[in-house]
Amino acid sequence: MTVDAAPGAAATLGGALPALVTPLSDPTTLDPVGLGDLVRRALADGASGVLVAGTTGEGSLLEPEQRAELTALARAVMTDLDVSGAAWLLAGASGPSLPALHADVARLAAAGADAVLVLPPPLQPLTPDEVADLHLAVAERAAVPTLVYHIPQLTGSPLTPEAVRRIAAHERIVGMKDSSPDADRRAAFVDAVADVDDFAVLTGHAPTLAAALTAGVSGSITAVANVRLRRIVALHAAVAAGADGDAEVARLQAGLTRLIAGIAAVGASVPAVLKAALQLDGVLGERWCTPPLASVPGNRLDHVRTAMLR
Repeated sequence: MTVDAAPGAAATLGGALPALVTPLSDPTTLDPVGLGDLVRRALADGASGVLVAGTTGEGSLLEPEQRAELTALARAVMTDLDVSGAAWLLAGASGPSLPALHADVARLAAAGADAVLVLPPPLQPLTPDEVADLHLAVAERAAVPTLVYHIPQLTGSPLTPEAVRRIAAHERIVGMKDSSPDADRRAAFVDAVADVDDFAVLTGHAPTLAAALTAGVSGSITAVANVRLRRIVALHAAVAAGADGDAEVARLQAGLTRLIAGIAAVGASVPAVLKAALQLDGVLGERWCTPPLASVPGNRLDHVRTAMLR
């Protein structure tokens, strides 16, 4: 089976992509209007695409059919906006086993994803070679390109630069999202695939975004982009400007770091805080989260307001 490098999407995977929250009209029902508003807002603010059903989108808590529905809804909005070939639709696949991942990737591809971000099963720590084997196996059967989701602080399965280079050699794996806080290891990943065409290393760790961009990552997929995408786009541009942008890089990164600390101080999950912030801004009508994830209670909304002032 031959798969295009990026069917329907821009040839180069990079820039700033928000890991979108999943709007819900009640704890178990997707909100199509809210999702459409988020997608349109992101693209208007400079996103090079969006990720749905990732960790920030509570993807592993959604039913598989909901992940597919979320992807189809986002695809419909992007089709209406006529951004095919200019913006990526990424969707997060998850599951407890390799067969479950195969099935999830197939559903998301059929729903319209340009590429699928694959999360290894989190309950069984894997060696770097086992993680590589899993991603290579998924890519062999995938109908669209795939990306590696590296978040070892949650999965317990870290990769090495050698394993990443082995993964990157597969023509259907177009990149990786590294959400670990280890900036040195991320830089080593970038170095390991420097001579590999069409493989993008993206960061998902906003507190080290400036360092990652300076080290040569292709782009970012971050949770905080739900509420500060323009600042992240500006940080990308400031790093690209080189030495003359150093002061601006420091200023923008410091602002993001303060905001992330404020979000953590609310005492709720990141998706819950972001949904509450978006509701307070009038972007979302509701702030429901998927059980067992709790929404921010009314008596904590002032803490969210305070966090957003940073």
